[in-house]
Amino acid sequence: MSFLKKIAKPVYHKAQDNSMGRRSITLAFLLRRLTRRFGSKEKASSYLAKNMHRFYITGSKFNKGTQIKNLFRKVDIHIPKSGFIFFLDEFKHLSEDGHIIDNISIDYSKVLKSSVYEYNELYFHPKAGRGFARDLSSDFIKNQLDALDGIELLIYRIIKKLRNSNHKDRAKFARYFENMIDKPAEHFEEALQRILFYNQLLWQTGHGLNGLGRLDKILEDCYFDDLNSGLITQEDAYDLIKSFLKTLHTYYWYKSAALMGDTGQVIILGGKYDDEYGEYYFYNDLTYMFIRAIKELHLPDPKVLLRVSSETPRDLIELSLETINTGIGSPLFSNDEVVIDKMIEFGYDKEDANNYVVSACWEPSAVGKGFEQNNINFISYLKPLNEFFDNETEQFLENVNSFGELFNSYKYYLKKDADELIAFLDNIEWNNDPLLSLFIDDCNEKNMDISQGGAKYNHYGITTVGLANTVNSLYAIKKLVFEDRKYSLNELNKMRKNNFKKDKYQAILTDLKNVNPRFGMDDEEILDISNEIIQFLEDCFKDYTNKFGGKIKFGLSAPSYISAGAEINASFDGRKAGEPLSTHISLDTNKDFTEVLRFASKLDYGGAKFNGNVVDLMLSPDFIKNHTDKFTDFIYSSIQLGFFQMQMNVVDSKTLIEAKENPEAHPNLIVRVWGFSAYFNDLPEEYQDLLISRALKNEGKIAS
Repeated sequence: MSFLKKIAKPVYHKAQDNSMGRRSITLAFLLRRLTRRFGSKEKASSYLAKNMHRFYITGSKFNKGTQIKNLFRKVDIHIPKSGFIFFLDEFKHLSEDGHIIDNISIDYSKVLKSSVYEYNELYFHPKAGRGFARDLSSDFIKNQLDALDGIELLIYRIIKKLRNSNHKDRAKFARYFENMIDKPAEHFEEALQRILFYNQLLWQTGHGLNGLGRLDKILEDCYFDDLNSGLITQEDAYDLIKSFLKTLHTYYWYKSAALMGDTGQVIILGGKYDDEYGEYYFYNDLTYMFIRAIKELHLPDPKVLLRVSSETPRDLIELSLETINTGIGSPLFSNDEVVIDKMIEFGYDKEDANNYVVSACWEPSAVGKGFEQNNINFISYLKPLNEFFDNETEQFLENVNSFGELFNSYKYYLKKDADELIAFLDNIEWNNDPLLSLFIDDCNEKNMDISQGGAKYNHYGITTVGLANTVNSLYAIKKLVFEDRKYSLNELNKMRKNNFKKDKYQAILTDLKNVNPRFGMDDEEILDISNEIIQFLEDCFKDYTNKFGGKIKFGLSAPSYISAGAEINASFDGRKAGEPLSTHISLDTNKDFTEVLRFASKLDYGGAKFNGNVVDLMLSPDFIKNHTDKFTDFIYSSIQLGFFQMQMNVVDSKTLIEAKENPEAHPNLIVRVWGFSAYFNDLPEEYQDLLISRALKNEGKIAS
């Protein structure tokens, strides 16, 4: 569900009940996107008004496959003068009758190997041949065949448009599209075009946060076949990759979800591999080319995640660090030494875990096997702690005699939030989705739509936020109330409720902020509190299965650290009302980075606790450049320690402050946000301020 739908759920669902409401919602989201495109709501409104004759939303009285066919009959086709064909018609939309499934990376390796005719054959009786569907009374079969008819119709429309265009390679690209009907992709450029086409279909039908999967592995055969036959050189392939990435970057304004840059277009590279010949680390020429290309292009999107292990080549780590040091925030490192084992422990088959991709930002999932909705909602660890202190009476607090009693009371409130989340999950109705079902193996074998539980894996994934604030708050209470007996619970709570505003409260504010150790420090007591909280949350979910038999998984990294913080008052870690919560797994000081990595490696990611756990580092621009060898060694030692995932923001406070004060002076400044990169100037002010604050803390210029 998109950000706007989440914050206005009751209005959204009521409006979805009628065609006028659906039309109004679609127009509202389109206006929001166009405002990003044109930079002002006035310009966007004017553009929308002038183009309302182009607006079309499919009628919900038809089955979803027919709606897809009608949509593809209507979309406007744009053919450029050169290069890849990729277009989105922002005025044509598919009707929604439930929540759209997003955050999915389809298996593009099967897209390259299959044609429309081969997909069609999935739904015909194996003995009767084409023309005799297995079961014409099956809604699933009818939906799939109608959707395939729509895809074939769009392909022929594109071919016709290409042949009448001034595209400099129109005959070649027309052949690429013709081959989509009845042949596998044969060449490297053709494979890239086919990926773009099917990726385009997902965006056009309303799916968001569409990942690209393991492109170095997916494209390997086509690349080496063309290279070995002399059809292309490495330089040709590199140029094609750059063109492919630039094409994916188009419609940046349309693809972004909650914030500009939040597109989910993540490319997975590298990774441990396990086959009949044993275990090894997979990489090839393309692995390097994609990273070199994002470094050279210096675009915030698409983003790259590099799966790493102790066997990752040193020069690949070095190239990745050089790329990160440009400021683009990619690649993110995902530690196969930990992630794969945790996925298997949760219940994934070994083959699927070895071939994992991620949803949207960093949440591991099985490619081409799952319906997994890995960002379906979030839980704030801090909210139930504050609710406890907001709701309980002074008399009750006076009778809390130990930290253990307090901790148990906190857990009671945390379980209430977990139960509310479960109730929300049980009420979700999903949009029928024949297009996605085409690319999910078990759906076709079961003759069951992905929205009805046809996939192999049907888990729900949530994110969590504010663990650091909660751990620091609890430890501060433990230290100042139950050990040092410097304050009572009521005294602390009174000051917190007053947001530490009075002068006489400044001493307690200082005490709270100065309590050490803190989250992110390699301290046994802090780790025990952290692991006890996340283990308790897992226990809250352990008996739950959704209507498709899936379970709940969660991670310790979430994009909601600003929005969740804005909704709750001050906390016992010294954070004031409305201020952001902590960012992922981080320690915003200029201390040795090895400490937070040692800490992160001792957190418990087992069971259901593997849905994205990112160590977030702030680095000054010269740090990697001046310490390349040492920092490369640091990455290897961190892999062996057992971190889960790691991302880096390479920027200095001076540049950020200048960019905020004078945006025109830094139009292309890129920063890392959540799990994606974005132009600093595109971010809301509160995100800019948080990045500046974190950079200042990292540089030791303000207290943490």
